[in-house]
Amino acid sequence: MRKAWWMVWVVFVSAGAWGAEVGLVTAVSGSVKLQEEKAAASALKSFVKLRAGDRLMLEDKARLQMVYFQGGRQETWQGAGQLEIGAEASTAVAGGLQPQVKTLPAILVKQLSKTPSPDGNVKAGMIRMRSMPGGGTLESLERNYADLRKQADAGDRNPELYLLAGYFELQEFDKVNALLLQLGEKSPGDQEVKALSALYKRAINNAKMAERK
Repeated sequence: MRKAWWMVWVVFVSAGAWGAEVGLVTAVSGSVKLQEEKAAASALKSFVKLRAGDRLMLEDKARLQMVYFQGGRQETWQGAGQLEIGAEASTAVAGGLQPQVKTLPAILVKQLSKTPSPDGNVKAGMIRMRSMPGGGTLESLERNYADLRKQADAGDRNPELYLLAGYFELQEFDKVNALLLQLGEKSPGDQEVKALSALYKRAINNAKMAERK
């Protein structure tokens, strides 16, 4: 029998940092560096959550895709240049880059924002994790996924990111693992799939540890 830990599971995060998170990197290739405030530049990873004021430095063959939580703006940047992350959109500050832009459905963006982050942000403060809003069920989740998949390009993984986050939120951990296995079989050796698998493996382990307490 599942416990009600999901309603009260507490993880420690930086309250200030959490409040400033504005977007999620959903894909990155080539050399992209992240310059955070008062920190040395580091290689940007997929599924990192960005904060207003962050700067990104892209080299010649770099490609970056990110989505803003407020408004659902998805930006795809390619080529060399520098970007500054804003609250709802990025600004090219060097290189003259122009992004490809589209607006994602709110239902998709809400779940993308719940993707586990590589850095974990485990520092101080608290955040309460809740069950899916609006009485969401496994059936509605999978129905929404099917609709999103029909509308997306074949190479777009946003629908799968939506489904993974929803499965995790509903504690359907076997389904999380099965979907990750499916993605791995479809794209063997894909580093983003490997990173996604590692993120969810850690998140599931943390959730199970919380349940035992």
